[in-house]
Amino acid sequence: MTERFEIVFLGTGSPLPSADRCGAGNVVVAGETNVLVDCGWGAARRLVPSGVRPGAIDVALFTHMHTDHMTDVPDFLFQRWTGGATTPLRVFGPEGTQEMIDGFLLALRRDIGFRQAHHGDKLHPDGIKVEVTEVPASKDPLPFLTLGGLSFESFEVDHFPVVPAFGYRARYDSRSVVLSGDTSFCESLAAASAGADMLVCEAMNAGLVTQLIAMLKSAGRDREAGLMSDVPSYHIATSEIAKLAARAGVGEVVLSHLIPPISNDAGQEAHFMAGMSDVYRGAIRVARDMQRVAVTGRNP
Repeated sequence: MTERFEIVFLGTGSPLPSADRCGAGNVVVAGETNVLVDCGWGAARRLVPSGVRPGAIDVALFTHMHTDHMTDVPDFLFQRWTGGATTPLRVFGPEGTQEMIDGFLLALRRDIGFRQAHHGDKLHPDGIKVEVTEVPASKDPLPFLTLGGLSFESFEVDHFPVVPAFGYRARYDSRSVVLSGDTSFCESLAAASAGADMLVCEAMNAGLVTQLIAMLKSAGRDREAGLMSDVPSYHIATSEIAKLAARAGVGEVVLSHLIPPISNDAGQEAHFMAGMSDVYRGAIRVARDMQRVAVTGRNP
């Protein structure tokens, strides 16, 4: 019987506001192991509705230090602690991860003390602790974590000026999935994706971004239009994803971290993906928050 290996999408949005899509966050589920990857705004609140117990997550990975990938960390730490965690959370990420965690724990220091005073030994003192390992940056996939049969490799992507920024490749039960993190097209992502059963890739629809910039300018919102004009320089367009996936021989592509955001509407999703299937012949889908997608391998 094939072991369960799936991605739970907690947040499929970007920094742009969306009623349907929270900030970036996923859970890699392999058998009974759950690994959180990023935890942007609102992502922690998606855990329980997605069927993932916060207390069942003992490891978290971070791709980079942008707010939409980590601002829900305090809420996750609280949910995990009150959910019965009795061991420290193990956290892995690029340089800057320790500073990020230290800052959140400092902000929570009084709250932690109040709850310990109120609840006593109902909350295990180790359940709110965090142990951080900063992983060295490497263009080539670098193995850094093994949890039973689940293994992770990190690789540096191009999200300049965010340096370093990581993508991750997870392997389990003869299957593999690549999570791109935030990136423009880069050779390190293409190399890490070679032969992967699934590529979970951030995605920018260049045409929709151009339309959004024009709309902002016409409304006299020049500052916001200028900010949006900077976006394409460090995100990957859907057309580029299709070329990369075809070249790398990826089994399936799942689009997430959508720029600009779209609603949970099949028509809008089709428009967002338009043209990709002309280049890449595999399955393509747009992920939605709280959706589970199985990594099936080439012979499901």
